[in-house]
Amino acid sequence: MKLRIKIVAISRMIPVFSLLVSLSFPFVSHAREAEIDSLSISLVQEATVRKDDVSGVPYERYTVKKDDYLWKILRDKGFIPGPDISELLSAIKGMNTSLKNMDLIHPGQTILIPLNIVPKKSHENEVDEFSQKSVMGFSSLEGVSLENYVVKPGDYITKVVTSKYTIPPHYLYNEYCDLVQRFNPTMKDLDLIYPNQVIRLPIYSPEIVRVPIEKPLKPKTPLLSRELRDIFEQIGEEWVDSGEQFIPLKSGGHVKLEADSFPTLNLRNGRMLIIDSRNELPEDIARLIESDWQSYKVVRLEPHDNLKAALDKLLAASGYHDVLRSGERLKLQSDIDISLAGDWVIIPQKAVGNTPEDIITLTLISTPMERTPLVVKRYLKRLGVTILDYPDFPLSKKAEEEIPLEKIPFEKGSRSSLPTLLLHLSGQPFSTDVKIPVYQSRETGFSLIIHADIFFSRAGSECIIDTTGLSLDIIELLTKHRFRVLTLADEKDPRKITELVLDFLDMEFDPRPHDFLVSSRDEARNITLTIQGIRFSDKDNRKILAADTTLPDEVAVFLNQKGYHLLELGQLKSQ
Repeated sequence: MKLRIKIVAISRMIPVFSLLVSLSFPFVSHAREAEIDSLSISLVQEATVRKDDVSGVPYERYTVKKDDYLWKILRDKGFIPGPDISELLSAIKGMNTSLKNMDLIHPGQTILIPLNIVPKKSHENEVDEFSQKSVMGFSSLEGVSLENYVVKPGDYITKVVTSKYTIPPHYLYNEYCDLVQRFNPTMKDLDLIYPNQVIRLPIYSPEIVRVPIEKPLKPKTPLLSRELRDIFEQIGEEWVDSGEQFIPLKSGGHVKLEADSFPTLNLRNGRMLIIDSRNELPEDIARLIESDWQSYKVVRLEPHDNLKAALDKLLAASGYHDVLRSGERLKLQSDIDISLAGDWVIIPQKAVGNTPEDIITLTLISTPMERTPLVVKRYLKRLGVTILDYPDFPLSKKAEEEIPLEKIPFEKGSRSSLPTLLLHLSGQPFSTDVKIPVYQSRETGFSLIIHADIFFSRAGSECIIDTTGLSLDIIELLTKHRFRVLTLADEKDPRKITELVLDFLDMEFDPRPHDFLVSSRDEARNITLTIQGIRFSDKDNRKILAADTTLPDEVAVFLNQKGYHLLELGQLKSQ
């Protein structure tokens, strides 16, 4: 029978619950009449009501929506709270014979919902008493006793709970079910449970009195999340500190973590670090997560941990291929020798060839002077090395942008170009293509004139630098007449020529490999560039570096910043 009603008076109606109550319906405001066997119903808008032919109980058809579950539907319709939940569920089961598991409903399914007509009974005293005694009244989840229950075939949540505890129906379908959801975060739908699943049930104990829980004040871990996030995002990793993190458990259920309290670090190698930044995650939960998932690691930070200590812990748990600490060095072979060091040198993955594809040096610095110059960063970036100085103090534009690349120019195409350049740098006056009368006799009319490529006087001696090739006899004769002779005719190596000329001029020079620390921080945490060449000072006391090879422009600018004037001998090797 189909009824369309606006205002209906029901008299002497005896429903399945054997009691008369006020009607609870989404569009209903109820008012109980003075007589227990009579009530009036006022509907603020029309509703379609059908009557079950078997039991005679009015019902409505309801189409299940996404995320619906039965006790939620009943609560939304106003049937909960209510004193006769068990009879209501029995009536629903009788009307819906195809509903084998009342906790298992799915979107699009049509179920019959009886109109709950029972006398309105005052539950206030019962509710107040329960809220004072029930564990659900606690303002904190700490102190809630739990037990694990293994689901059996045919089980559903309400059946399990009511078989174990005597809980007032109102709290069963409200606070208790909400609490079950909170302690089993992987159960997105309480209606979906399956055999052998382990469910954590809060133990209901009416004797537990609601009292304020005084938590001891714990010293808070320093607020490191922002610094850690900045650093790892620069490394190229994903830092998540908002939303919720759901971690499924193999035994059933899942752990739900609020990301603002437990940020996670999703690494490219597949590992996920859960940062317990305030030391609040119970040890057993951390062990449970790590035992179920080898890719998950819980990193616990202590209140006294500073940024360096926190990074030490995170990097130790990262699963990176290698992490070198302060004092350890990674050698790279390139145009020049490079020795990488910092607070950490990070190699995320194993090298395919001789050099890893990705290397990160991370150093905590306290002043701008400790920062790695931008030109060095650019050069190393081309080699696959990322330099992270934290915090990233900016360098002045003058230091980074306004210093142009300067190299000492010299004339190409002449064998005497390098020796004459070195003479200029030393401040030694000289002449080229000079005819020198070595021996001359008016009596015999005989004279010996030698052609000198480079000629000069120094420290009371007459000096000749030969670049074209004087014979040994001529050189011996010149030496006999107190000439100093340096022959370079057979020498091809620019470095060797430089050493010979500087030595011939009695100038101090250093031919050893030269190590340059890129910043002012201590050597154990510094990057070292090793450059092969000859170091000396010119007539103006300027520092000159005669490098064996042609250096990258970034390295040349770096040397300029260090006060060196660069002479690139490598450019002469191709002549």
